Amino acid sequence: MTPFMILLEEDLAAMMRSWTVWMWLAISGAGGLAGVVFAATFDQESTSFILGWFLLLYVALGSFMVMIISSASGGIDPRTLGDSIISHGVTPAQFVLSLLTARALTVLGMSLLVITPVAFAMMGGGLSNDLASSGILIALMYTGLLFTVLVFLSVTFSAVVTNTPGSLAMIYILWYTAITMLLTIQADGFSPSGVLGRIPALLQGEFEWSLHFPFLVALFFPLVVLPPLGIRMFGQRDF
Repeated sequence: MTPFMILLEEDLAAMMRSWTVWMWLAISGAGGLAGVVFAATFDQESTSFILGWFLLLYVALGSFMVMIISSASGGIDPRTLGDSIISHGVTPAQFVLSLLTARALTVLGMSLLVITPVAFAMMGGGLSNDLASSGILIALMYTGLLFTVLVFLSVTFSAVVTNTPGSLAMIYILWYTAITMLLTIQADGFSPSGVLGRIPALLQGEFEWSLHFPFLVALFFPLVVLPPLGIRMFGQRDF
């Protein structure tokens, strides 16, 4: 087994033992269940509106949990980290890539476990259902891309800033500023429906490539730039 796979399996096992991961899953599951019950009970609002707000809150609140999970890679004592790298005979590139892969798989797996059943349960049981399967899949793609970017950003910052609280503070400011700007750009106003902007239409299966292309480029760009940057910064650390 390669050193990369050994580190990947070790980090995935550590993630499965993490109380933070399971607490996030439990809280998200409870929130999703409440959303499903609400959609099946009240018909004043469309199901796309209810699911849109669930996704918005899930990303906004879940981002903080993702930061904690991903930034934990920077909280390891440098001497222990150095011994770990030497004992496994791995390069900084293999170490950083294993962290990126393990944390991304954990976050994406937990998100799929919550969002997928919640969305399709709302589609099947919502009193004012207007959801489309294609819209749900697109929403899953966007959520996955957002969280993957956040994981890459958090691991990269933790490679530069060895102090975990300091790393979290920097990521918190940068990420929530970007999220606020993104919501402001696509919002139609400050009402409950206006804040969601085009999210309900997206969940209904309406997808215009010309409108989404800039957002997709903005999300894919960090996925290309951050891994080599994190590897370079991590390789310059003293162990």
